[in-house]
Amino acid sequence: MCRGMLVALDDTVHVDASIVAIDSLVRAQENNITEAGETEVTARLRTHFERWKSTRLDHDAHALRSDLNAILVLNLAAIDRKSALAETSAGHALFWLFVLTILLALVGLGFSVAFPAVVSTPIVRLKEAAQQLAAHNYRHRIPRFGMKELDDLARSFNDMAVELEKYEHTNMDRLMQEKNRAEAVVNSLQDASIGVGPDGKVLFANKRALELFGLSHTNIVGQPIGELAERNALLRHMVGASNGLPYHQRQDGREEHYIGATATINGTEGALGQVHVVRNITHFQQRDRAKTEFLATFSHELKTPLASTDIGLTLLEGKHGASLNEEQRAILADLRKDQQRLVRIVGELLDLAQAETGNIRVQLTELPLEQVVNDALAAVKVSAQQKDILFAVRPAEEGLRVSADADKAVWVLVNLLSNAVRHSPERGVVSIAMSGAGGQASLTIADQGPGIPKDEQARLFERFAPGSASHNGTGLGLSVAREFMQAMGGSISLDPDGASGASFTLTFAPAH
Repeated sequence: MCRGMLVALDDTVHVDASIVAIDSLVRAQENNITEAGETEVTARLRTHFERWKSTRLDHDAHALRSDLNAILVLNLAAIDRKSALAETSAGHALFWLFVLTILLALVGLGFSVAFPAVVSTPIVRLKEAAQQLAAHNYRHRIPRFGMKELDDLARSFNDMAVELEKYEHTNMDRLMQEKNRAEAVVNSLQDASIGVGPDGKVLFANKRALELFGLSHTNIVGQPIGELAERNALLRHMVGASNGLPYHQRQDGREEHYIGATATINGTEGALGQVHVVRNITHFQQRDRAKTEFLATFSHELKTPLASTDIGLTLLEGKHGASLNEEQRAILADLRKDQQRLVRIVGELLDLAQAETGNIRVQLTELPLEQVVNDALAAVKVSAQQKDILFAVRPAEEGLRVSADADKAVWVLVNLLSNAVRHSPERGVVSIAMSGAGGQASLTIADQGPGIPKDEQARLFERFAPGSASHNGTGLGLSVAREFMQAMGGSISLDPDGASGASFTLTFAPAH
């Protein structure tokens, strides 16, 4: 405005227009007073302007210019002052902006450090609580977090832990009852029993086992069964390959007999271990010995009257046979058959008594198998001729020799041939086949009789086997034959699938 008034004041050509313009600008200046001292200068400006407007003298115009310059100076000074103030404010603003930036950075850094910890702390506590539950520590509890949602979660988790603890105690009581019941059942067994896990360590041992092996519960449970067996002969026999053979030991001044057995404990996922059982068979052995002694004594006592009977029958047959009538000779023949039958039974009983003692005496020699067959055929020749039985012998390669006891090998073969003759029909054929294949010497005897019923085959080689009476036998011959063959290192077996008749195979150890 001041510059506009100066320009109008310098226009000397259009003075009237300049006066109007200056008057308008003076009024505008009067309405725009912003600085201190500007009011007085503006009042002087109005006075000098009115004077110049009326006189239009250079002196009044100079005074008017002085007032305008004074107003310009005031405004420029105000501008400088406000500019300095603005610069100061800008400096302060920059300082506080820098300080605020630093504070915000520190707050952000602190938040970035503290916030994960605040967030992860509940997660870590929940993780630890879950691990404790997985380890069956149901007494673990989660503390309060101070946040409603997390506190509700912690409360629910703690309630679950309480219920699990109750459930565990209930199950534990039930398991303890079942454990005590199982221990009572195991301890009530009369046989010594030891359970072994898949790792070979003892799981349990009943009282009878602890007493028998002289061990305590703490010294056996959890220990490797192999190490325990090394220090105890009976235990070693029980867990070892005893093959069903009894074990003998002296205990409290008397001989005790034991036999071991092993059973596998099977579960839904396979074998869980084994149970080893030791049974005291002393009273069975005593009874068996008493029976054996009775058989031996009984058979021996029968030999004397049988010998006397044989002498009497021989005398009757020799001296007085011609004076006997047909009926008397028939009775004498029946007596001779019965006497021979009794002699055979007594002989088999003696052989059985010898076999049961476990002291079968054998004298193994190298024998031609064909010689054994010929000796046996000579012994049954008479009985075979009475029924016109033909022996079809198929020899093996020349020189087949076996390791056997001559008397017992012939006895076994005679027993089988006698049975074959007895059960064969008139004019039947009994085949004898020798073989040396497979590194073994075998002898097969087959007849054309009715054969052995299926229901009797399983127990055919047992003593007094069922059904033997129906075949006019004692039930001892095959049992003794098996004992003799085993004592000589061989075996005897029945062919269960024979087409007709009975077929037995004797296997001998080959000669070396």
